[in-house]
Amino acid sequence: MKILISAGEASGDNYGALLARAVKKKDRKAQITGFGGPMMSGAGVDVKIELTRFALVGFAEVAKKIFSIINVYNKALGVIKAEKPDVLVVIDYPGFHLKLIKDARKLGVKKIIYYITPQVWVWKYKRIFKIKKYADFCVVAYPFEEKIFTKEGIKARYFGHPLKEMMPKAGKIKKSKNKVFNVGVFPGSRENEVKKFMDPILETCVLTAQKVKRVKFTVYLAEGTNRDFIRQKTVALKNIMFEFKSGRDYASRAALDAAIAKSGTTTLELAMMGVPMAVVYSVSPLTFMLAKPMLKSKFAALPNIIAEREIVKEFIQDGFKPALVADEIIKILTQPGYRKAVKGALKKTVGSLETAENPSEKTASAVLGGLK
Repeated sequence: MKILISAGEASGDNYGALLARAVKKKDRKAQITGFGGPMMSGAGVDVKIELTRFALVGFAEVAKKIFSIINVYNKALGVIKAEKPDVLVVIDYPGFHLKLIKDARKLGVKKIIYYITPQVWVWKYKRIFKIKKYADFCVVAYPFEEKIFTKEGIKARYFGHPLKEMMPKAGKIKKSKNKVFNVGVFPGSRENEVKKFMDPILETCVLTAQKVKRVKFTVYLAEGTNRDFIRQKTVALKNIMFEFKSGRDYASRAALDAAIAKSGTTTLELAMMGVPMAVVYSVSPLTFMLAKPMLKSKFAALPNIIAEREIVKEFIQDGFKPALVADEIIKILTQPGYRKAVKGALKKTVGSLETAENPSEKTASAVLGGLK
């Protein structure tokens, strides 16, 4: 069987790698090609296009690189024509994949699976009808999504969030006995976001260090991030302790006392480890103006969206001010009762996602035809 897996972001690259390994475990003869990144490549996928290099968000941001995106999209269609996969699996990344599944169907791909479907319950609900038209099966990331999709007549299943396969097992995490507070910094994986967010995040670190003397900051860098760019900025802040770790270092995250995190998958990862956080995000004024009418949720952070209430503080758009973010981090670090309350709420929220299933193995069965 010939399978093509497509992932356009760092998180999708991780899920694609887990899925590829699960498929190979069930069928060693399966031929897996794909569009993705280093994680999928490391899992044995023949990555034809490094699609994760084109991870962008926002109307204005995408417009700046539109010709590059069109070029890579046409290359993707060329690969599908040449490979003629029996199954196409697309992971999240709706701006690219909703068009790809339509054109893949025209090119004769008979089975299309959408893994980690777009969050139509947050915005752009009409996307669900395009998925219904071109996808044969959907594997959703949250339990309530199964009802949303099946209600529209779409074959959909919830097997659990694949993130749980990546998290360190309970009992193996060793909390540091060092009395220095450790704050994680997660600026994101997209190049345009990292460049935009690092300055206000570092200013937040400076303000925090002024009030909390025994504190260090651990910067988690996604694969492909311009490390020199970030290191140069931190070198100038000589009186503040910075440490750098790989974004894939999940074990060390569990020992964090707090985190400054860009809104996205990372916020759910941190929630699964019980790490209190301040969630930050902003886009261009044009993007925000165009997107705001389509938003269905009043929250941006995944833990808050899932809980349907504010568990972790969000600092979005004009609210993304270093002084405000620093105040929240200082509160988490210096008020044990507050920190405990946030951790308890995160644990309860994450518990709602629990399932006995193994997401990658079940999805692999769907890919190989073992599930109907």
